[in-house]
Amino acid sequence: MSNRFPSPLLHNRPAPRKWIEEAKFTGSREDVITEYVSSGTVLDLGVVDGRRAFSAEENLENFSTSLHEHIRRLNPSVVGVDYDAHGVQILKQHGYNVVCADVESMDLKQQFDTVVGGEIIEHLPNPGRALATIRKHLKPSGRLILTTCNPFFIRQVWNILRYNNVRVHEEHTAWFDPHTIGWLLWISGYEIEQLYWLGSRRLGSWYKAWPAWLRSYFNPHFLVVAKSLDRRQGPDATTVEDVQRVT
Repeated sequence: MSNRFPSPLLHNRPAPRKWIEEAKFTGSREDVITEYVSSGTVLDLGVVDGRRAFSAEENLENFSTSLHEHIRRLNPSVVGVDYDAHGVQILKQHGYNVVCADVESMDLKQQFDTVVGGEIIEHLPNPGRALATIRKHLKPSGRLILTTCNPFFIRQVWNILRYNNVRVHEEHTAWFDPHTIGWLLWISGYEIEQLYWLGSRRLGSWYKAWPAWLRSYFNPHFLVVAKSLDRRQGPDATTVEDVQRVT
């Protein structure tokens, strides 16, 4: 099978082992995100609760516990994006600064210090295109924060053993682990700075969480903090355009 990516891109990629060995654990994504969103300009992606079991109005009642509301309390100027026009309209009516746009093709004509994508990358038809679009909205010194579910969560192992099946959200298009998300970010012009495993280690749920105490790869979710790269420097430079040309 021929190689689809430029040689410098492959040779210079960081070893996933580094960020996996240096991964940290946290009980909630808010614990990590707070540091990055408390100041500066912030863009939050996928802000509408789209659970089909409830109407948009009913989902709004639970919005006080959402990630976007947490960010908004810390930084009222946060901009939210979602392609659900009806949900966006309702949020606007309640005073939220949100824009109806597709993450894969949006053009907000603004760059941000921090872009947050909480549990959205696994819903996208073309996550690579989305990351390229997000990069255009990220300041050179900015940070991208992504959270997603871990396909190797211990309960999935149990589901396979017991039911010969796995639980999958009806709108998920892909699964990522730290290896694959790291590679996707790299070919899209980013590099992971820090990996966090997200899970619960409360004594009351020890019987569910004990495998993750032994092996972090059994945690249910993970979070990555990534920075944008400039590959236009040096004799072996590989630009983002080079990557997009071969993908």
